[in-house]
Amino acid sequence: MKKSLAIALLSSTFLLTSCGGNGEVPVADTLEQNFETFSINIPGNWRRVNQDNFANTIPKGTSVIFLSPSQGGEFLQNVNIVQESLNTDASSLEYGKANLILGSKAIIDYRPVSTEESNIQGIKTVFHTFRARNVSTDPLRSYAQSYFARDRVGYTVTCIAQDESIDQQQTCETIIKSFRFS
Repeated sequence: MKKSLAIALLSSTFLLTSCGGNGEVPVADTLEQNFETFSINIPGNWRRVNQDNFANTIPKGTSVIFLSPSQGGEFLQNVNIVQESLNTDASSLEYGKANLILGSKAIIDYRPVSTEESNIQGIKTVFHTFRARNVSTDPLRSYAQSYFARDRVGYTVTCIAQDESIDQQQTCETIIKSFRFS
């Protein structure tokens, strides 16, 4: 499970350029993105990056990455979903709690903001927010993360925002809380 957080965090370093506005999208302007085992709502102006287009730095297990439009600079707000095989029939809540224990060791300057048991689309899990950086020279970023498990597969949903942007952080919360199993 430590691997899930590390993969999700490494995915945040994946930068692509895209064009368009300021990246802030009202909740009403989201589109449902359907996959084989889950779906999630993403702002309509974000771009989906499929596995066949991942850079070689994106670890296996990453199902999909969505990127916000370019906002200038090097950072693109993003969400990624990482899957991993589990050795047990863990509940989403158990999976989330285990990731919390192991995950903070995988990054630099981990600073928890909030952790709460949450009911997301009928699934009891953990909704966790924290600040961190991948390498010591990166600025702090705001991370929102939740964890889901079904049929011995764990799903870690991570959204990364600029630390100073409340709008981006709210967008992250909206995206993560839209996750549901198909």
